[in-house]
Amino acid sequence: MHNKRLLRVAAAGVGLTLALATAACGSEGTPAASGGKPAAKNMVAPLSGQLGDKSFMDSANRGFKRAETDLGVTVKVIEASTNDAPAWERNLREAAKRDDVGLVLTGGTVVASTLKKVSPAFPNQKFLIFDAPSQGPNSTGITYAQNEGAFLAGALAAYITKSPDKFPKAKGSMKVGLCAGMDIPVIRDFIVGFQQGVKTVDPNVTVDVRFTGDFVSPQKGFDTASAMFKDGADVVYQVAGPTGIGILKAAKEAGRYGIGTDSNQNDLHPGFIAASVIKSVDNTVYQAIKDFTDGKLTMGETRVGDLSNDGVSIEFDDAIVPADVQKQIGDLKQQVTDGKITVDTALK
Repeated sequence: MHNKRLLRVAAAGVGLTLALATAACGSEGTPAASGGKPAAKNMVAPLSGQLGDKSFMDSANRGFKRAETDLGVTVKVIEASTNDAPAWERNLREAAKRDDVGLVLTGGTVVASTLKKVSPAFPNQKFLIFDAPSQGPNSTGITYAQNEGAFLAGALAAYITKSPDKFPKAKGSMKVGLCAGMDIPVIRDFIVGFQQGVKTVDPNVTVDVRFTGDFVSPQKGFDTASAMFKDGADVVYQVAGPTGIGILKAAKEAGRYGIGTDSNQNDLHPGFIAASVIKSVDNTVYQAIKDFTDGKLTMGETRVGDLSNDGVSIEFDDAIVPADVQKQIGDLKQQVTDGKITVDTALK
């Protein structure tokens, strides 16, 4: 479903961000290997987070693993805490100065400012950053229209709370929730899309938005979402990274519904996760790596994944969401793709 080439748009701004840690050699500014050299097969992926989130980072890692299998590249993954910006910079500099690395990969909007600071010191190194735009002549960015995916999640949430006859775990409270991690621009983009989706289906549905304050605490997610269910939410959409694992657990414990994000999380708690909004990090990262090995990855540009090219999508649990509701959500998706509905964005 995700094999279409992503649209490309010119990058704006300057700089990028990343982080990685590996044994280093050379010094800052030393020309790095590129394109046609053997080093093109060697890549380092510094992450502004850790694997095991069953969401964003795990999706990226699936793309890395596929590239290793299909393309014969090696991808060294370096994990770092989502809260440890100094480690991102330190690891990024160590990776970028190596002359045996053809491409440095990183991802997450939070790491963009680090790349902006570091990448100019390594003008001959090539970078790929996913979930953020390119911000310099030696990087390619991949962004996603998370507001469009969240729009569909909001529409589904509205159908759930207004149709307890079709969704028996719902109480017909006419109240839904979005539980987020940190209050940052990309999360606000999820929020505005979700709110618009809810109101498009039924303007009388109330939307409860709460923040946990970080992306790394499932317990905070569980506690915050539990309070939202206690206050009447029939369904909660999680946009909180690893913290979201606790949010979805709270849905099961409350006997209500959850909506997952970034990866397909429907199987985490079967019968309780109505759908997941997918950010195709795995497929888009894989395609970018393939283009790099083919000499077709253009630096200084940003690729955009949206509903029209399956860069974002929604995966339903067919046992929970009836076919007629899926069709109504599909009709809304088509209207977005056709330009009949423009989804609001918090990113200007």
